[in-house]
Amino acid sequence: MLQVSATDKILFEIVERIRKFLDPERVILFGSRARGSAQPESDFDLLVIKKSDQPRYKRSAPLYTALADLPVEVEVMVYTPDEVREWSQVPQAFITTALREGKVLYEK
Repeated sequence: MLQVSATDKILFEIVERIRKFLDPERVILFGSRARGSAQPESDFDLLVIKKSDQPRYKRSAPLYTALADLPVEVEVMVYTPDEVREWSQVPQAFITTALREGKVLYEK
């Protein structure tokens, strides 16, 4: 029988809430959780890609409310597809690393 880990259950819940609140194009897990080097207290780093006219600093606010009651810390960065294309050309940008090392959790 297939075993589902507690981490997998949390990730499923996180992605479902993000889908409900933002209807993103993609959700990418990056950082220590994606690399497999996470500690039990490590947060979940997520890059969410979604078309938006809002300033970047306002895009994540609804998600922090939606994820506030989870028993883990979640860091969410919401970028538009155009911003991802632009920043992915910068070698030291976190987006470049997230795209290279990250795991796609959801894609339309």
